[in-house]
Amino acid sequence: MAEQKTQLKEEAKNQTEKAKNEAKNQTEKAKQSMRRKDVMTGTLVGSVIGAATSLLFAPKTGKELRNDISTQTGNVVDKSKQFGNSTKTKFNDLKTSTTEKSQQLTSKFKKNKDEESNEEENQDQTADGQNEAAATTETASPQKQQTEENNQEQDGDNQESNSAENKQKNNKKNTTQSKNNNKQQNEGETTLKSNDDTAK
Repeated sequence: MAEQKTQLKEEAKNQTEKAKNEAKNQTEKAKQSMRRKDVMTGTLVGSVIGAATSLLFAPKTGKELRNDISTQTGNVVDKSKQFGNSTKTKFNDLKTSTTEKSQQLTSKFKKNKDEESNEEENQDQTADGQNEAAATTETASPQKQQTEENNQEQDGDNQESNSAENKQKNNKKNTTQSKNNNKQQNEGETTLKSNDDTAK
């Protein structure tokens, strides 16, 4: 149990360190994208200024110049919208992935914490169960002894009643045998008397 707790703690530490490293990496990526963004913004602004300057100093008629300015302005607006959308998409992706990672880490941490508390509860319940079993055994022992004594008394009573029944049966047998013997004697005497009478 202690080994499992230490393993869970080590896993939680490792996961926390991984999360920190991932957060650092994402922060670095965000900084790099900001640098790129700054470079892109600078390039975009520079190209707009250069285009406007070249248009203004070019030897063109007013109508042609206005058409070129509106075309270049439209191009710059389109490029800035594209850049803004791509930056927004990247930022949202980064935000979503960071949120998901933090939620995963939070859920893992809570899960580990719940597992530890469940293990502690199980250990407490096991200890309580063992204590109850010991208490039940202690209380059951006198009850068990009483039950055994009652069973022995009943066995003794049963043996006594069986022996009394056996005595009654034996008495009946003896009585029946003595009656039979008496009959036989009476018949024998009767036979002797009749023989004596015949002999006289």
